[in-house]
Amino acid sequence: MEKKFLIKFLFITFLISFGFFCFAKEICIQVITPAKNPLTGECKEFPTPCDVPQGWQKVKSCKGLIITLEPEKKPITCKEYFWYDESNLECQGPKTFCGAFTYFGLYLFEKKEDCEKNLIENPKFKEKKKQEFKKELQEKNEFSIENISKFINKIIFFPGNIEIDGEKISINEEKIFVKKLGEGEIKILINPEKMMIKEADKTILVEGKVTIENEKLFFEEKEIKVTPHQIFEKLGIQNPLNLEMKLKLEEEIPVYWIKFIEEKKILGIFPIKIQKEMEILAQKEEIEKLKEIKRPFWFFQF
Repeated sequence: MEKKFLIKFLFITFLISFGFFCFAKEICIQVITPAKNPLTGECKEFPTPCDVPQGWQKVKSCKGLIITLEPEKKPITCKEYFWYDESNLECQGPKTFCGAFTYFGLYLFEKKEDCEKNLIENPKFKEKKKQEFKKELQEKNEFSIENISKFINKIIFFPGNIEIDGEKISINEEKIFVKKLGEGEIKILINPEKMMIKEADKTILVEGKVTIENEKLFFEEKEIKVTPHQIFEKLGIQNPLNLEMKLKLEEEIPVYWIKFIEEKKILGIFPIKIQKEMEILAQKEEIEKLKEIKRPFWFFQF
């Protein structure tokens, strides 16, 4: 008796379970079911009615409504870039980047020169280099103006101090700033008492401020276009004796004041020494004398 009852119980349980299974299969049959989010107006098509999220409303069609499509899956791509970021202000690479790798403060470039050009213009990089330069002023004595000009727009030189982008820095011992000029170079020498410009074997005392801006040389805001070496070369003066030179303003015009003794021979036999003093315009490439004084001193050698 108990055995028959157990068999009937199991059979009835099976029928009920099978019925629920068939009922569930009937509801979740594979049919595209459009549904709308009543809060956002978003409309999306689901593969079965059972896939419709709770709170969404089934609709006949998504036509005329906001439709959300599943994003198309694309293969992950990789590419090499030169790069820097705000935490590491140095161009690096090339490095291979793949997929979604970008983040705030990351800069990418296909060419190294583009990376370096962009980095130099970055305000944070300029400020970093400026602070490094101020520290080097306490430790080094010689600097390249070309290197400084990459991150400092304007440098003004005075006796005893320099000014970079509006900030003055005191000079307690002699510092030398080297600027390339054609195949040669000039040196700006600064110490607490005075400032000089040196080109090869010629040294000029500077009576005023000198500025380097956009790789050009200015004296008291006026561009200097001729150097002492060029002056002597164009005038054909060789081996001047007791040479003295100054760069100064004469009636608001930058001039080179030059004083020296030149040796000559009369008839190729008799030596003569002539003391010359002249002022030459510093703003023109062509030599233009504003003033010239000659004082001859005769003597003979037997």
